[in-house]
Amino acid sequence: MLQKTGATAKIAHEFKDIFEIGGVPAFNQFYYFGIFPWKYIYRGFYKPWHRVPAPTIKDRYAERDLERMDTAKAACAELAGLIWSEQCEVHVSQGEGEAQPLDDFVHDVLAKNAFWTKMQEHIEQSLALGGGAIKVWYEERRDTDGNVIPDSGEIKLGFCMADQFVPTAWDNAKVTEGVFISRQAKGGYYYTRLEWHKWNGLTYWIENELYRTEIKESPNPASAEPQDILGFRYPLGEIYPFLNEATALEGLSGSLFAYYRTAQANNLDDNSPLGVSIYANAMSTLKALDICYDSFIREFVLGKKRIIVPAQCISTVVDPETGEMRRYFDASNEIYEALSTDNPDALKISDNTVELRVEEHVAAINAFLSILCLQLGFSAGTFTFDRAQGLKTATEVISENSKTYKTIKGHQLQIKAAIDQVVNAIIQVASLYDVQWSGKSIRALAAQPWESKVVFDDSILQDRQTNINEGILLCGNGLMSKKRFLVETMGMTEDEAARELEEIKNEGAVSGGVLDQLMMGGAE
Repeated sequence: MLQKTGATAKIAHEFKDIFEIGGVPAFNQFYYFGIFPWKYIYRGFYKPWHRVPAPTIKDRYAERDLERMDTAKAACAELAGLIWSEQCEVHVSQGEGEAQPLDDFVHDVLAKNAFWTKMQEHIEQSLALGGGAIKVWYEERRDTDGNVIPDSGEIKLGFCMADQFVPTAWDNAKVTEGVFISRQAKGGYYYTRLEWHKWNGLTYWIENELYRTEIKESPNPASAEPQDILGFRYPLGEIYPFLNEATALEGLSGSLFAYYRTAQANNLDDNSPLGVSIYANAMSTLKALDICYDSFIREFVLGKKRIIVPAQCISTVVDPETGEMRRYFDASNEIYEALSTDNPDALKISDNTVELRVEEHVAAINAFLSILCLQLGFSAGTFTFDRAQGLKTATEVISENSKTYKTIKGHQLQIKAAIDQVVNAIIQVASLYDVQWSGKSIRALAAQPWESKVVFDDSILQDRQTNINEGILLCGNGLMSKKRFLVETMGMTEDEAARELEEIKNEGAVSGGVLDQLMMGGAE
């Protein structure tokens, strides 16, 4: 009641942003001058760049918006498509048996949460903003009266962008604590929920807080987001009646979320675990590309065909609204007219059209794209601009020595570690709520040793058959074990490789003579 009264009467303390709350690191400079500008550039409109003066006779302070090339979005989408594909495999192996119920359960959870399609979108957004977080929780559906529907519990995955998550504790390996930010508009107010994930010894706490602020009309919606203001503390149950303010979880071995960042050093804040956008150090190049592209578009707008006509060819007409005389040249008039002159030069119509600088603009854009490839970690020539087809990307097979290949593998290492944490969190949550799968308890299965492995499909990046042939050659000459070949090249886990080798051994024990005897016995 005190929170609600204080928020309504505006007598409580109003928080301008999350960084004013105790326990949140002072990352406000990094968010306001890093993540938020990167987000606007990724969306395609950043006011300090794209709103430029365009004075007119009537309004000397008039402005216009630049035509944008949206290169940042294209670069993030291209890199995300190379990093991730639906052929990425997640394995959870346990024991040497053929049946792997724990693996089947994890794949079912990932499939129900559209993990394979959603992950590529999330990677693209994380490349743009420097990082992203994935959290895991257990949710039960309720009927219209608020009662829990029996056997309706499911494990959910939430994909959060960098501006929706703030780390609060970390070590060299990973982020261990943080706060998730979610917003919604309702009844003329913005409601912001903060979900804290904290460790207190061996106890894992999840705490929820709610803040409310009024929706205020902004004269320029593209320049500010009023929902970023937290506002006043508000009772959680008013908006989330079935959400606990604090929940203690025991017996967890790791946090129920995973944060991953881009595979490049943060040169904006050395003490932060947050990553930087892939184009954080290419801002001036992106701005130059938009300027060149805008000039390219305006070259056609301002370079339209223009002719100079004699004054004798100009007609006049009375404006019916103002009564003023207006001069015009009737380009559709195809009949003969008598003009008050016999001088041929006075009747000559001349072409005053300027020559379009198409080649110069294309060359300038390609020059900046080459610089951008260097700054983003792509091989030279990855992005090119063609005046007929627009922005194009290279599609040839990437060699292991190329810069693009090394950049992709660096990002994949970060994502692999995050997926391993997500798999671990899924199994932990399932064990915590004793989820049943195919008649088996996940809690009982998780009590036994298990192993997870993430394998990326490199067929997009290099010739997979070449790697297989190389592995066969090494194994044949005794320079690599068959088990290592199956694990590193074929993407199997240790247990899967051991089972495969055992099956190969058993098949080898069946000689041709034995097969002949079996066939003859069947014929008799």
